[in-house]
Amino acid sequence: MAACGGGASSGGKDLIIGSMLPVAGVDAAVGLPVQYGVELAISQNKDLGSGYTLKGDYRNYAGANGNDGNIAASMAQQLVADTNVIGIVGCFNSGMTKVTMPITNGAGVVSISPANTNPGLTKQQYSEANSINYAQLHPAGKPNAYFRIPGTDDVQGKVLAQLATQDLAAKSAFVADDNTVYGKGLADFFSSTFTSSGGTLKGDRQHLQADQTANFAALADSIKSLDPDVVFYGGVVSGGGGALKKALVSKGYTKPMVGGDGIADDPGFLETAGADAAVNTFGTVAAPDLSALSSAAATKFSTDYKAYVASKPNNTLIPYSAMSYDATMIIITAIKSLIKDNKAVTRDAVRQQVQAITYDGITGKISFDQNGDNSGPKVFSVYTVDSTKAWVYKKQLNG
Repeated sequence: MAACGGGASSGGKDLIIGSMLPVAGVDAAVGLPVQYGVELAISQNKDLGSGYTLKGDYRNYAGANGNDGNIAASMAQQLVADTNVIGIVGCFNSGMTKVTMPITNGAGVVSISPANTNPGLTKQQYSEANSINYAQLHPAGKPNAYFRIPGTDDVQGKVLAQLATQDLAAKSAFVADDNTVYGKGLADFFSSTFTSSGGTLKGDRQHLQADQTANFAALADSIKSLDPDVVFYGGVVSGGGGALKKALVSKGYTKPMVGGDGIADDPGFLETAGADAAVNTFGTVAAPDLSALSSAAATKFSTDYKAYVASKPNNTLIPYSAMSYDATMIIITAIKSLIKDNKAVTRDAVRQQVQAITYDGITGKISFDQNGDNSGPKVFSVYTVDSTKAWVYKKQLNG
């Protein structure tokens, strides 16, 4: 019944919020801090009142060769089959949401992504270009149960092109992606805005294969001969971004690499590229940097988070830690509102609460439009790997 009856009640008063994130391998450097944000919110709200309790069910979709859609689909099926699961935080990657969204939407289970940026998930006009079957993700007769907090890549691509042309004064670019829904879409939006702003694309667009890093040396030679002002990479670290930067520097190309939230402020990028080679990399994260947030709630969150993760691996506080905390708290707030009003805590009732919510979160005021996109400001933080050989926050851009 859980897989098809979104209006059904939960399995009782022992409620569960699940998560679907990449918390193994290279992407654990960003995936685990995101999961910790979920864990922290749940740990602070174990007792929901009126006999209701809350716990987490944390799932990993990173396989031996990177993020695995088959694993993601299987875990989504398992989560929606558990009648105690009242909501899900995730996925982190747009490509994984592409396979899980038909399952969670079909079951009417709220899923809130702290990081998905591909616009084709929610905006039909972008679906076909991003190899997304919009009708499959939005089953007929089923209300939308998918929501996300960050701005989308149609906005992020423009912001990145602005970064390249204005801040870095780039007039030419070489473009590569990691051959994923997210990476290809982001590279498309960057390319279109970069060229419409007067820039030139050099060479043929490359779709990288993470298991073919041995070929990157030849690609780096080719890029060096083209001598673009910047290399743009759309994708995540495990998709080959760090390995490409390492290869480029080893071949003597030291001009900037520019990328999106798949690499920016990710410690895994420094590890894969090497701290020396990572220098002169720029990127955006579709979230505000916590140093730019001065509210008492943000300060408390930072303190609580650092105490919670003190003995855990990959415990860096990143912007998406706060985004995942907000995503979890939105679900929790919806549940508490129903309990307070003495209403049944059902999946559909939680979905309706989330759709109508205006939530003052750590990362700002959050509400959702009819597509499930955040109606609030589209904030992007700019980071660079500078001479300190670490990611450094530079400034905020609004899309």
